[in-house]
Amino acid sequence: MSDPYALERSRPHAPGCLQSKIALQFDGKVLRGTGTQSVLALPAVSGKPKNGHFDYSTEWQKTRNAGPIPEGDYWIQPSEMWSNNWLKNLYRSPRAAWGNFRLTIHPYPDTETYGRGGFFIHGGSTPGSAGCIDLTVHIDKFVEKLKSELGGLPECYIPLTVRYPPQ
Repeated sequence: MSDPYALERSRPHAPGCLQSKIALQFDGKVLRGTGTQSVLALPAVSGKPKNGHFDYSTEWQKTRNAGPIPEGDYWIQPSEMWSNNWLKNLYRSPRAAWGNFRLTIHPYPDTETYGRGGFFIHGGSTPGSAGCIDLTVHIDKFVEKLKSELGGLPECYIPLTVRYPPQ
Protein backbone atom coordinates (compact mmCIF):
# COMPACT_ATOMS: atom_id res chain seq x y z
CA MET A 1 0.00 0.00 0.00
CA SER A 2 1.40 3.41 -0.89
CA ASP A 3 1.87 6.02 1.80
CA PRO A 4 -0.27 9.10 1.03
CA TYR A 5 1.76 11.11 3.54
CA ALA A 6 5.23 10.16 2.29
CA LEU A 7 5.93 13.71 1.11
CA GLU A 8 5.38 15.07 4.63
CA ARG A 9 8.40 13.15 5.91
CA SER A 10 11.36 15.41 5.40
CA ARG A 11 13.99 17.55 6.94
CA PRO A 12 13.33 21.29 7.22
CA HIS A 13 13.70 22.82 3.78
CA ALA A 14 12.76 26.49 3.99
CA PRO A 15 15.12 28.88 2.20
CA GLY A 16 17.74 30.03 4.66
CA CYS A 17 15.97 27.99 7.29
CA LEU A 18 17.58 27.94 10.67
CA GLN A 19 16.71 25.94 13.73
CA SER A 20 14.96 28.14 16.23
CA LYS A 21 16.27 28.41 19.78
CA ILE A 22 12.83 27.16 20.80
CA ALA A 23 12.03 23.45 21.05
CA LEU A 24 8.62 21.96 21.78
CA GLN A 25 7.74 18.81 23.71
CA PHE A 26 4.34 17.13 23.94
CA ASP A 27 3.61 14.42 26.51
CA GLY A 28 -0.13 13.87 26.02
CA LYS A 29 -1.13 16.45 28.61
CA VAL A 30 1.01 19.54 28.07
CA LEU A 31 2.72 21.21 25.11
CA ARG A 32 5.91 22.76 26.51
CA GLY A 33 8.42 25.11 25.00
CA THR A 34 12.06 25.28 26.04
CA GLY A 35 14.52 27.96 25.10
CA THR A 36 11.80 30.55 25.46
CA GLN A 37 12.16 33.80 27.38
CA SER A 38 8.96 33.12 29.29
CA VAL A 39 7.31 29.90 30.41
CA LEU A 40 5.40 28.09 27.68
CA ALA A 41 3.33 25.22 29.03
CA LEU A 42 -0.21 24.80 27.76
CA PRO A 43 -2.73 21.98 28.26
CA ALA A 44 -3.08 19.84 25.13
CA VAL A 45 -4.39 16.44 24.03
CA SER A 46 -4.15 14.24 20.95
CA GLY A 47 -6.49 11.67 19.44
CA LYS A 48 -10.11 11.03 20.25
CA PRO A 49 -11.05 10.14 23.82
CA LYS A 50 -11.96 6.52 24.61
CA ASN A 51 -14.39 6.02 27.47
CA GLY A 52 -13.79 9.58 28.64
CA HIS A 53 -9.98 9.52 28.67
CA PHE A 54 -7.14 9.83 26.17
CA ASP A 55 -5.24 6.66 25.33
CA TYR A 56 -1.61 7.11 24.29
CA SER A 57 -0.74 3.42 23.92
CA THR A 58 1.33 2.32 20.92
CA GLU A 59 -1.61 0.35 19.55
CA TRP A 60 -3.90 3.39 19.66
CA GLN A 61 -1.16 5.54 18.03
CA LYS A 62 -1.49 3.26 14.98
CA THR A 63 -5.23 3.96 14.60
CA ARG A 64 -6.05 6.29 11.71
CA ASN A 65 -8.52 9.13 12.31
CA ALA A 66 -8.78 8.41 16.04
CA GLY A 67 -5.43 7.68 17.70
CA PRO A 68 -2.96 10.27 18.98
CA ILE A 69 0.01 11.54 17.01
CA PRO A 70 2.63 8.75 17.16
CA GLU A 71 5.66 9.22 19.40
CA GLY A 72 8.68 10.56 17.58
CA ASP A 73 10.51 13.61 16.32
CA TYR A 74 8.77 16.24 14.25
CA TRP A 75 9.17 19.88 13.27
CA ILE A 76 6.98 22.87 12.57
CA GLN A 77 7.65 25.97 10.50
CA PRO A 78 5.95 29.14 11.80
CA SER A 79 5.70 30.63 8.31
CA GLU A 80 3.21 27.84 7.53
CA MET A 81 0.77 29.13 10.12
CA TRP A 82 -2.76 29.12 8.83
CA SER A 83 -5.33 31.57 10.19
CA ASN A 84 -8.99 30.55 10.27
CA ASN A 85 -10.66 33.47 8.56
CA TRP A 86 -14.29 32.77 9.43
CA LEU A 87 -15.78 34.07 6.18
CA LYS A 88 -13.27 32.48 3.81
CA ASN A 89 -13.37 29.14 5.61
CA LEU A 90 -16.99 29.08 6.73
CA TYR A 91 -17.64 25.60 5.37
CA ARG A 92 -14.16 24.10 5.13
CA SER A 93 -12.68 24.56 8.59
CA PRO A 94 -15.10 25.50 11.35
CA ARG A 95 -13.61 27.16 14.42
CA ALA A 96 -15.21 24.58 16.71
CA ALA A 97 -12.97 21.89 15.17
CA TRP A 98 -9.83 23.89 14.32
CA GLY A 99 -9.75 27.02 16.45
CA ASN A 100 -8.32 30.25 15.08
CA PHE A 101 -4.95 28.88 13.90
CA ARG A 102 -3.19 25.73 12.83
CA LEU A 103 0.38 24.73 12.06
CA THR A 104 1.43 21.71 10.02
CA ILE A 105 3.47 19.12 11.91
CA HIS A 106 6.13 17.45 9.73
CA PRO A 107 7.65 14.11 10.78
CA TYR A 108 11.37 13.57 10.35
CA PRO A 109 12.12 10.70 7.93
CA ASP A 110 13.00 8.27 10.74
CA THR A 111 9.79 8.88 12.74
CA GLU A 112 7.39 5.93 12.51
CA THR A 113 3.92 7.31 11.77
CA TYR A 114 2.30 3.96 10.86
CA GLY A 115 1.23 5.35 7.50
CA ARG A 116 -0.56 8.25 9.16
CA GLY A 117 -0.12 11.94 8.51
CA GLY A 118 -1.90 15.23 8.15
CA PHE A 119 -0.96 16.24 11.70
CA PHE A 120 -1.39 19.80 12.97
CA ILE A 121 -1.17 21.87 16.12
CA HIS A 122 -4.58 23.52 16.35
CA GLY A 123 -7.33 24.65 18.67
CA GLY A 124 -11.06 24.09 18.86
CA SER A 125 -13.86 24.02 21.37
CA THR A 126 -13.92 20.29 22.18
CA PRO A 127 -10.79 18.41 23.32
CA GLY A 128 -9.76 15.70 20.88
CA SER A 129 -8.60 15.25 17.31
CA ALA A 130 -7.86 12.69 14.63
CA GLY A 131 -4.18 12.67 15.60
CA CYS A 132 -3.31 16.34 15.86
CA ILE A 133 -2.07 18.16 18.95
CA ASP A 134 -5.18 19.96 20.15
CA LEU A 135 -4.64 23.03 22.31
CA THR A 136 -8.40 23.76 22.38
CA VAL A 137 -8.98 27.31 23.68
CA HIS A 138 -5.23 27.78 24.29
CA ILE A 139 -4.25 28.02 20.60
CA ASP A 140 -4.44 31.82 20.58
CA LYS A 141 -2.08 32.06 23.57
CA PHE A 142 0.31 29.59 21.89
CA VAL A 143 0.40 31.64 18.67
CA GLU A 144 0.83 34.89 20.59
CA LYS A 145 3.79 33.48 22.57
CA LEU A 146 5.32 31.91 19.47
CA LYS A 147 5.20 35.17 17.53
CA SER A 148 6.60 37.08 20.51
CA GLU A 149 9.47 34.62 21.01
CA LEU A 150 10.42 34.50 17.33
CA GLY A 151 10.51 38.27 16.96
CA GLY A 152 9.78 38.37 13.26
CA LEU A 153 11.90 35.36 12.27
CA PRO A 154 9.25 33.05 10.78
CA GLU A 155 11.66 31.39 8.32
CA CYS A 156 12.94 28.96 10.88
CA TYR A 157 11.91 25.56 12.05
CA ILE A 158 11.08 24.43 15.54
CA PRO A 159 11.76 20.86 16.65
CA LEU A 160 8.84 19.05 18.29
CA THR A 161 9.32 15.88 20.32
CA VAL A 162 6.35 13.66 21.15
CA ARG A 163 6.93 11.24 24.06
CA TYR A 164 4.19 9.75 26.22
CA PRO A 165 4.64 8.39 29.74
CA PRO A 166 4.51 4.60 30.08
CA GLN A 167 0.95 3.30 30.23
